[in-house]
Amino acid sequence: MKLRDKVLYMSFGAGLVVLGMVLNSLISSDADARGRVKDATFGTVTCRDIIIKDGYKERAHLGLAPNGSAILAMYGKDQIYKVAYLGENTSVNNEMMLLLRSKSKADGRQAMMMIDGSGGRFECRDKVGGQVSGFGATNVHLDGK
Repeated sequence: MKLRDKVLYMSFGAGLVVLGMVLNSLISSDADARGRVKDATFGTVTCRDIIIKDGYKERAHLGLAPNGSAILAMYGKDQIYKVAYLGENTSVNNEMMLLLRSKSKADGRQAMMMIDGSGGRFECRDKVGGQVSGFGATNVHLDGK
């Protein structure tokens, strides 16, 4: 192959590359989201956590706790005080519990449903945090043992 043929062949290839770049910029563009998406429908979404924020404050968390268990937590305005929690009761027995609290930290009202050593348990507390009602399963046998 002569030098002239090699230069012509390389020039033709370079021209095709430039033509492809120009056509790409004219025909297709990047998919950029414009404006706010109001509603979206998905089939299956797989993720580790969903965090709901109000500005920069975390208000709810649905996902995995640091120990790997699934939790749902909703926070008050300070993003620390949990007003609702569904997950493991790590302070007692690592069983499941549902806790609902008043939005105010000073108000001790709460309702709690949990699994304890005997089975299931339900408790309600008043404004000062005292237990006002509660019931649960006990380990009572018919033979008195």
